[in-house]
Amino acid sequence: MTNLRHVLTLFIVHCSLFIITGCTSSTDYLEQGRKLLREGKTREAVQVLNQAVEADADNADAFNTRGVAYFELKEYNNALLDYEQALKVKPDFYSPYYNRALLKTTQGDIQGALTDYSQAIRLAPDTAKRGASEAFLNRGQLFAAQDQIQPALTDFDQSIKLNPRNALALYNRGNLRFNQKNLDGAIADFQACIAVDAKFGKAFYGLGLAQVLANQRDAACLSLKQAQKLNYPDAANAVAAYCQ
Repeated sequence: MTNLRHVLTLFIVHCSLFIITGCTSSTDYLEQGRKLLREGKTREAVQVLNQAVEADADNADAFNTRGVAYFELKEYNNALLDYEQALKVKPDFYSPYYNRALLKTTQGDIQGALTDYSQAIRLAPDTAKRGASEAFLNRGQLFAAQDQIQPALTDFDQSIKLNPRNALALYNRGNLRFNQKNLDGAIADFQACIAVDAKFGKAFYGLGLAQVLANQRDAACLSLKQAQKLNYPDAANAVAAYCQ
């Protein structure tokens, strides 16, 4: 259920993004490194980001971004060092806390991840609503995995408030509401989820099951058949059970 999305602070630069030799400032190297990351050229991104931190040892964004690159390369020790250096340079920078929480989740340090997500949430500026939404989402998923249902619901509520189109937050809240037998709430969340992401087969499946239990058999079969069309594994059995 974990959603692995990194937080990178965006900058606008005026030099060419395509010619490294034409960009010599730390910020220019940083932007070039981000471009390489977006293109999936992770090792090349690290090399450029090395130049970014060499040009400015106080560029917290460069350390954070290089940490993301190392994480993608599964070089977790290097990623951790970079996130911690970013925080040493800029202690109120929310992005490294978020990214370090992803790393700690990967390594099974759930309590450490929860602490870091909480710090990211506390420090996220008002202009970073999407990033804060992701932090609430991920912390809520960790709470849910530990059967801490009310804290999970509260976090999903906050995630959706910050980003009403956060499909994963809508799905996860719908799933918890379904388990609590709040069928109206679950149906509303699953419907909102698929309105955002029409290819979310698991959400169609959850919606169909909720509609079966709510005695909305015709609507349920439409939902389950759509889940089957989207190749959700359990949908075929559900269609056979409820739609014959």
